[in-house]
Amino acid sequence: MADLTKHEREQIAEILARRANEIAGFSDTYRRDDKHHGSVELALTREINRLRRLSDRVNPPEPERDE
Repeated sequence: MADLTKHEREQIAEILARRANEIAGFSDTYRRDDKHHGSVELALTREINRLRRLSDRVNPPEPERDE
């Protein structure tokens, strides 16, 4: 498998983070519904966390520099 460029990793991380945020928005709306199910809420939370972890793995944040 070919190595990804830094720009490609940044793009993939952005897509993953954006998708996680979309699901988080849906999840927030879903929780406000009187007939929401805990199992669905748990599945949404797990998917949000999974996407955010993948985003961090694909394009880890730069370490902070001490001044």
